[in-house]
Amino acid sequence: MMHKRYLLWLLLLCCLTLLPAIVLNWILLTNEGSVVSMSFAASNWQQRTHGITYTPTMGSNTLFKTLRLNDRLPDINTVILGSSTGMPVDSAMMPHEWRLYNFTQSGSSLGASIAQAEYLVSHVPQIKHYIIAIDWALDFPYQTDPILPVDLARPTESLMAAQEPHPSFLSMLRETMSYPRMTKLRQALTAIAKSPYPLKTFHEYFLQLGSDEYACPDGQSVGKDFGIYNRGACNGFRYDGSATFSDYPRVDDVNRLIIDALVLDSKYAHALLHTRGALNPERFDRLTALDQAITRNGGTLMLYMPPLVPGLERALLEQPQLSAALQRTKREFLAWAKNTPVMTADFGQSEKFGCVPGEFLDEHHATQSCYRKIFTVFWKQVGLPYDSPPFQRHGN
Repeated sequence: MMHKRYLLWLLLLCCLTLLPAIVLNWILLTNEGSVVSMSFAASNWQQRTHGITYTPTMGSNTLFKTLRLNDRLPDINTVILGSSTGMPVDSAMMPHEWRLYNFTQSGSSLGASIAQAEYLVSHVPQIKHYIIAIDWALDFPYQTDPILPVDLARPTESLMAAQEPHPSFLSMLRETMSYPRMTKLRQALTAIAKSPYPLKTFHEYFLQLGSDEYACPDGQSVGKDFGIYNRGACNGFRYDGSATFSDYPRVDDVNRLIIDALVLDSKYAHALLHTRGALNPERFDRLTALDQAITRNGGTLMLYMPPLVPGLERALLEQPQLSAALQRTKREFLAWAKNTPVMTADFGQSEKFGCVPGEFLDEHHATQSCYRKIFTVFWKQVGLPYDSPPFQRHGN
């Protein structure tokens, strides 16, 4: 009888603690919307307000960025393509007359960038200038998977919603009990408890697709966040497609990062060593054809190696087992570019442009301030007119 009573009390305790959390998380999941609904809502809001918006996309920004690209086409003639390493690049960093939309996406490979550029060259001739990242640190120029064609026409919400998988009851239940969800619930409840208007804040989190609009710290922009992540931080995408990275931590121990990167089982060592630094020639054959098409259209192709945290590339070049592979990558890249009119840039040693470790999120994600320094130097070197700091243009 004593054991039975203990189990009953234990069950009651669980119901009083876990069950309310599950119910609240269920409400959050139901009301925050799907990736499709949030992407369309965020895009429509940004088109109307030109503000900064965050939408949780579970690792894929493709739908949101495609919607924004199509809305921006009448105003732009330049795109930057690649992974999240290029997300901070904004329109104010470009030469005069280069009106940019930043189409970079999380995890987008060189093959994906080539496919996107090929579509745009064929279907959107008003885009003249293409900037594409050669992200060797992420293994992209070495990959051999086939390049599949893409369709960047504006998708319709009803069709996308019909194609979106709908989670089962059990999968929803598992999600409500997951550690990330419980962490986010705690953060939401903390925000409500600290809010001067707790009922209003509760409504924003639990009963709305997105937050209310709010003023960003720059004093100029308005923000709106969809889903429950990164509320109130203006951490998201600007009207020109660039990312703010506003509430992500910065590097504070660069030496530890460099030491970890030099070991032979690091992601950087893997990228360099599995082909000994040899670029995939098929990728560069496609880039040659792409450059020819862009040139015929009166445009420019620029390929760049993204910046790494200060000291990292120099350390890799001093590591005997990695140095030869990295030098081979750079040598093959320059040899290919020598026979083309492609504009090339190597920003790998970011310290040469004045960047410091505190301008990085990690080893290979530079922030906006670092990129500003880099492009200030680069456009001077190539002789193109640009807006020197403080940058006068904000989001085309």
